[in-house]
Amino acid sequence: VCEIPRGVSAKVEIHKSVPYNDLVQDVNKDGSPRYYTYSPSTVNYGAIPQTWEDPHHADAHTGLGGDNDPIDVLQLNEGSCVAGAVQRVRVLGALALVDGGETDWKLLVVDVDAADAPAWRELGDVPAERVNEVREWFRLYKTSDGKPPNEYGLNGEPIDAAAALAVAAETHALWGGAGRARCEFGGEPCWGMEARRSVDWRSAGAAVFALLAVAQLYFIVTAVQRKRRALAAASPKKKR
Repeated sequence: VCEIPRGVSAKVEIHKSVPYNDLVQDVNKDGSPRYYTYSPSTVNYGAIPQTWEDPHHADAHTGLGGDNDPIDVLQLNEGSCVAGAVQRVRVLGALALVDGGETDWKLLVVDVDAADAPAWRELGDVPAERVNEVREWFRLYKTSDGKPPNEYGLNGEPIDAAAALAVAAETHALWGGAGRARCEFGGEPCWGMEARRSVDWRSAGAAVFALLAVAQLYFIVTAVQRKRRALAAASPKKKR
């Protein structure tokens, strides 16, 4: 899902604790909207829904827990994506960013359906200067706010597509596991977990379908009865 189009400064992300996990602009500690101050985004920034970098799970590559967010995607097409757009992407590799002591994977991808889609099919196809540009931007972008540079696991070297897909698959498994009930943001549960705890949605869904079936049967029977009465009223009465 595209969150921040290339060339945009507003820091927008999938919000874990609002209904339906809408895109919401981040805010600073004083409540003001958050923007990139280092420079506008040099990539189409997004995330993969139904993934979670669990803070309680030590990543095999970095040894550190996750950042409590869906896994991030750096889409490398030249054109800008549209915020909220859902894209089919080809995973080329990933960078193991470490932000504030937390693992914050960045998948390197291209939008395969875009008119400007590069012909890149694996990490080695991506120009080295493009990978370096992205790596340095995410290392330094917080320094304009007076924060220290970010770090990278694996000495900043990207992993290839197969390893990146394995990382993404693991974050999906963490999202789908029982551990995600621990996820919260700003004191609110993530992914609608509070609603999941309070309502058995399968039972509720079955009840709704049952009610719809009963209602449909009622309308069918009522319609048949009306038609019979109308036919009876229209037919001539037999003489005795």
